[in-house]
Amino acid sequence: MHKYIIIFLFTFVLNANEPILAKMVNVDSNEVQKLSIGNYTFYCRPYGVLSLAKLHSTPSLNQECKKKIQTYYKKNPHDRYYAQSLFKRGQWYHVEFKQKSCVIYAKGQYTYSELLLKKGLAARKPNFTDPEFKASFYKAQKIGRSEKKGIWKDAIVENCVSEIYN
Repeated sequence: MHKYIIIFLFTFVLNANEPILAKMVNVDSNEVQKLSIGNYTFYCRPYGVLSLAKLHSTPSLNQECKKKIQTYYKKNPHDRYYAQSLFKRGQWYHVEFKQKSCVIYAKGQYTYSELLLKKGLAARKPNFTDPEFKASFYKAQKIGRSEKKGIWKDAIVENCVSEIYN
């Protein structure tokens, strides 16, 4: 009986929109982080954004764009491992589950998605409309773009991102 109550409560917590604490197990890439709550382990992808890693693996992206991303990573190897420098194994983070993705609060009030946008390591997903995050994601991407960080350094890569939006 207690087992069923625990499973029900755990399922309720995972489906709630309230941030919960999860322990960082491993950082696979800027696109995927492995976290756990108790004995339950799960993978998180950044919410509301197309990371540079995800963009690179998009089948519809043309080869020229993929080469530009590879060249960018060669020139900026630390950006390929940005998540590893940000997240620490064994550390607890506030996590919110949204549309098969995660909102991880990485630096106080800032989400991991916002930090990726500010560094130019992601672009907002086309037609992103979540009223809770729309303004902050727009502002973060505008900062990355105006400071010509990450994908915004090279106009060709910007065109690749524009290709996804069309």
